[in-house]
Amino acid sequence: MFESFVHPVLLLLLAVASLVLGWTAYFVHSLRMSRGLFETKISIPYLFYSMSVFAWILSNAFFYSPLLLRVDNNVVVSMALLANLASASAFTFAYLVTRKLVNTIDSALSKNIQNVVFVILISAAIYWNHNVGHTVDGVSVYAIGRFHIDLGEQAALFFLSAITLIVLSFRNILLYSRRTRPLQHIKSLYMLFGISVFMVSTIVIHALIPLFWADFTMSWLPPALAMTEVLLMGYALITSRFYSNRHILFSLLSVLLSCVAITVPLVLVLNSISVYDFTFVIASSCLVTGLLWSTGYKSARRLSSLLVYGQALSPNQKINSLSREFQKSTNSAIEQIAQTLDIDQHDLQLVYNLQDEKAYTSQLYNQNSVLIFEEIEEQVLIHSSVSSVLQQLYLKMKRENVALVLPIFDHDNQMSHLLIARKKRSGHLYFCEEIHALQYVLKKAQGYINADRKVHQAQALANSIAHEMRNPLAQVQLQFEQLNVKLQQNAPRIELEKELLKGKVAIDRGRQLIDIILREVNDASLEQEPAVQTSIKQAVEQAVERYAFDSEEMRQRLSVNITHDFYAKINDTLFNFVIFNLLRNATYYFDSYPKSSIDISTITGKYENFVVIRDSGPGIPKSLQTRIFDDFYSHNKSGGSGLGLGYCRRVMKAFGGSIQCYSKVGSFTEFHLSFPVDSLLRTAQTLPEIDNTNDQNPNKESGQTLRPQSYTILVVDDKEVQRQLVKLLLNQLGYDAILANNGQVALEIIQNNSVDLVFMDIQMPVMNGFEAATIIKQTYPHIPVYALSGESGQRELDKISQIMDGHLTKPTSKEALLATIQKRRQRETIEV
Repeated sequence: MFESFVHPVLLLLLAVASLVLGWTAYFVHSLRMSRGLFETKISIPYLFYSMSVFAWILSNAFFYSPLLLRVDNNVVVSMALLANLASASAFTFAYLVTRKLVNTIDSALSKNIQNVVFVILISAAIYWNHNVGHTVDGVSVYAIGRFHIDLGEQAALFFLSAITLIVLSFRNILLYSRRTRPLQHIKSLYMLFGISVFMVSTIVIHALIPLFWADFTMSWLPPALAMTEVLLMGYALITSRFYSNRHILFSLLSVLLSCVAITVPLVLVLNSISVYDFTFVIASSCLVTGLLWSTGYKSARRLSSLLVYGQALSPNQKINSLSREFQKSTNSAIEQIAQTLDIDQHDLQLVYNLQDEKAYTSQLYNQNSVLIFEEIEEQVLIHSSVSSVLQQLYLKMKRENVALVLPIFDHDNQMSHLLIARKKRSGHLYFCEEIHALQYVLKKAQGYINADRKVHQAQALANSIAHEMRNPLAQVQLQFEQLNVKLQQNAPRIELEKELLKGKVAIDRGRQLIDIILREVNDASLEQEPAVQTSIKQAVEQAVERYAFDSEEMRQRLSVNITHDFYAKINDTLFNFVIFNLLRNATYYFDSYPKSSIDISTITGKYENFVVIRDSGPGIPKSLQTRIFDDFYSHNKSGGSGLGLGYCRRVMKAFGGSIQCYSKVGSFTEFHLSFPVDSLLRTAQTLPEIDNTNDQNPNKESGQTLRPQSYTILVVDDKEVQRQLVKLLLNQLGYDAILANNGQVALEIIQNNSVDLVFMDIQMPVMNGFEAATIIKQTYPHIPVYALSGESGQRELDKISQIMDGHLTKPTSKEALLATIQKRRQRETIEV
């Protein structure tokens, strides 16, 4: 009995049935986890199809079980009819799945014809198999697995009806594959392969052989092979990620070669020593496999890669091996990855400014998260209930031709970069093995990428400062030389003062450039900066006035023509730096384009208002107009950080607007700064004065200037030259200054003297500025303390804003000191 029970076909069919049942359970689980992502109209027919195949397999397994010899012959005939009905049900629901796939793209005539044919075939199949005599007349049983079925008169028609449903299903999948989207094409290939196996095995074994040769020995094979269609069709329905055909072949070939390499020598050795002890054979096989598998598998993968790809490493292996390359150069590693993926180098980019990519970052949660365009497209175009966020993400990826977005995290598990890949030149998808390889290498290399970012940023900062400071320093040197000549010539005092003024303008220019560069490289969030409703005309004029032009002639080549003023909620300091950056870029080409000029104007609209900055310089090619906003990218300029326009875009986004570039090579370049219209705005507010003023006109004073009147100021700095410079400027403004070289000395001076205001450096020995300012605020809360330092780090700036009353950047100017003191004294007057 035991020998008959373990018929190998029975075991095979039971294993296949278990696999189908397990897969069906997984499919149901995927449906639940998808939260409605898969369409019910497709998933329900597929579930019925899977269960029909399951019933078909079990009904065939009956003929290879001991029950075949124990039950009445009527039961055996009924099981044969049940197998026919189960197969008909499988064909029916497989057809319905394909019918739903093409429901929106098939013609009305074709759908009507198929509906009529479908109803006729199903009705006939049920009629032919509901009773004995139509398809099955009887069954002769000889032994388990050995039987003969007497076919009825309609058996041929029944088989023909099943073949017709398979052919219709095949036709529908071919129609589905003609969709232009690559994802539908590869899904259809999976389904076509599964249904081809199903169709060929059924036609040959269940129709041709029984009808012509009356041989049923292989009748179990089509139900077993139906598993391939169940798996492939189900996989194509629930996923949008597929392995490439070459990778599947490479993997199968690697395993096959490994098994052959171990099995063949093992069999030859065992046969040569004539050992037939089953326990020894099993133990020897396990031992040899355990010892040799790793080495053999590696060799098999190299050989398989040579056979499939023509190279020693497969593409995903090459990507995995590039984690070491990131130690040397991030750019070089990215270039090699792009080459391996068969995309252009510029189509694979590391993005640093995550504030500009919130549409992506909001959908990425961990290292294993990934955004794939085809997946999102599938959800948006097929499912009508997707969120507006997902729709906007789809439109953004489509507009920017982005196919893949992967996150990179730092050591604090905070997202630091995005790897954005555009579509392949071939139009192919990013296959599953490529995505896994990218995730693996990015996870291994994320530390190197973050370190490279900091190094690159520091290099850009040093390079930019070194380059930009050459002109101001050269100007200062020139003024010294001219001043020396005039002194030797005993020139009048007024000429000497003119030379001094030019030197001061050059210094202001250098200080302003440093401020701009430090702003560019600062990664701080801009949304938290205070903003007020401001007249754009006044803001633009103020920014232009504060911009340190190299010469008056350069200033004359700029015109401000704002005939339509409007109001926008901005931070004046951030807005100034946007204008400064755009002016700096435009004036860069003044020497090489002597006839070029700059024009600033406005455009007002119903929903958006614009500031337009136009220059008649060399222009920017259309292909580069989107890239100029990328970090570290610079067009036709040497020495810059490549961060300026990216910073401008972040500022404009913080204002609720945007910045766009329009250009024609050899003609013009325009930057449009857009601001949303505030319909509730009724009155304008003037721009407040900023602490760090770089006004070029030292004689320009407000009508409300407050006279010193015994106002004592404490200057705290560990550098003698800085203390003396500030003291000189304060004395020129008419204020008394007391000097201290660290925070401890400053506290002692305040205890013994009447001090009205403190200018405090931060980094000092003995006691730093933060400690001293904290004690002063606790002990003498009425004394204002202003930071006078070169700090640019966000942490230090945040601490300054928490502890102190304001911040001036050193080296400071007379105008900045005067503006700060006057503003403070005006506040004190109002409070009194």
